[in-house]
Amino acid sequence: MADILLIILSAIFGIMVIVASVYFLIYYQHPQDKWVAWLPKVVVVSGLTLSALNVFVLPLDVANQNGRIAASGGIPMAELTLALNLTSVFLFLVGVPFTMFYYEGADDSDESDEKKKSSPSQVGYALKWLIPTLIFTGGIVGVMYWQLGYAEIEVTRLTGQLTKGFDINVDYCAPVAGVAVCTRQVGYRYPQVSWIVYTVALIGLIGWVVFAIFGGAGLIAIPVDMIQDFQHRPKPITSAEYAERKKAIGQQAELLIEVGKNLQEELKVASRGGSRMNRRFRQLRTKENEFRKDTLILEFHYRRLESSYKAQGGNILLQYLGFVGGCFSAVISVIWIIHIALFLLPTMFGATPYSLFLNEFFANVSPVPFIGTAFYAIFTFYLLLCVVKGNSKLGMRIVFITIHPLRLGETMMNSLLFNVGVILVSSLSVSQFCTLAFSRYAKYTASGYLFGVQIQKLKNMQYVYVGFVCAFLGVAGAMIGWIIYKPRSKQRENRMNFKW
Repeated sequence: MADILLIILSAIFGIMVIVASVYFLIYYQHPQDKWVAWLPKVVVVSGLTLSALNVFVLPLDVANQNGRIAASGGIPMAELTLALNLTSVFLFLVGVPFTMFYYEGADDSDESDEKKKSSPSQVGYALKWLIPTLIFTGGIVGVMYWQLGYAEIEVTRLTGQLTKGFDINVDYCAPVAGVAVCTRQVGYRYPQVSWIVYTVALIGLIGWVVFAIFGGAGLIAIPVDMIQDFQHRPKPITSAEYAERKKAIGQQAELLIEVGKNLQEELKVASRGGSRMNRRFRQLRTKENEFRKDTLILEFHYRRLESSYKAQGGNILLQYLGFVGGCFSAVISVIWIIHIALFLLPTMFGATPYSLFLNEFFANVSPVPFIGTAFYAIFTFYLLLCVVKGNSKLGMRIVFITIHPLRLGETMMNSLLFNVGVILVSSLSVSQFCTLAFSRYAKYTASGYLFGVQIQKLKNMQYVYVGFVCAFLGVAGAMIGWIIYKPRSKQRENRMNFKW
């Protein structure tokens, strides 16, 4: 029998997630995008909603299962989980790229001449880039599914002699004349998985790569940056200091303006060469990424200068709240590292975990309404926040990564779309990661079956996820070493040292 209360609460929660996604869009969008660009806005809201639902499907699955083998809540969680994952894959592969190309086509039509446009409309421009990408991706998925689309499950075969009746005593398997009567053989079965599950698994690998690299970096960068931002917060300055610093920023701004004009002309010439994939155009795109990063650094220093003089250091209450948030995030990061070391890694290597840790904690707080879900949300959404932070942190150091910062009331639609794409594909890996990390808390769930039995057991994939978890910790450790090697004063984003 279905749990009516659980269904009603799930529906209310889904509505709340949609409302929160709309508010996120409203507060972050740039004023230029108000009342325009409706298609990108629909994609942003849909992507954020799906990301939240992907993460929250596990506690719903636990509540629906109620610790029993047979689901007591009556909600078909296997179908619901697979539907959410497949919709996320579609939006990541089709919705977000199409909208970004569509939005880019609008920008190109404003900036370029008619000869440069190879498509008569924004839709044509978007399809020109999307269709080849989908064909290439579909071909890879199809070939890999044809060759490797089955799971490798270890099974044990027990054989023994026939006996009359149903009563078997303890001597049934005792050796007779030194010959074993019962035998035990370990082997493997290779059941075929559905193409839907395999597609979700393969696209989810992209999310795992993003999560392992950016999430590991963000796990350390969030608390360190928040605490250092408080430590090096803007201080009140005199008018003479303000004038001197503003003059220095103005000189750097003039340099970047001149560089930007030259770079724009070079890009126009290179794009007329025929293909946007030629070597010269790619070099200029890399140079453009570096230029954008320098403009963001210059803007950061200008905002900091204005806060020091006009706001006399800014709102001290918000700064202290940031410090408290940094301390809290440091605790969450340490707890995650301890949980991975004590429970997740031993479990993935087939050993007995040293402690259930967070599994035991969630099992104890889950009976209290909303408390268990709230704690789960804190730990899981923190991982998504780590991915976004890690992307911006590493983006300043890796040449080919484009920076798309999120700023209240100042985020352009293409930056929102990019970040939603990152969050969406990462939500698949985070949900799978949490299924592993909280496997004792989430026992008998459809999520555990989908990932732990089908996806994780795919042929040649058993140790891939172990590698991703180790890489997650490895990147976090490397980030600690990098922060020690290059303190705040030597980091690129805190210096106005533009080499043009």
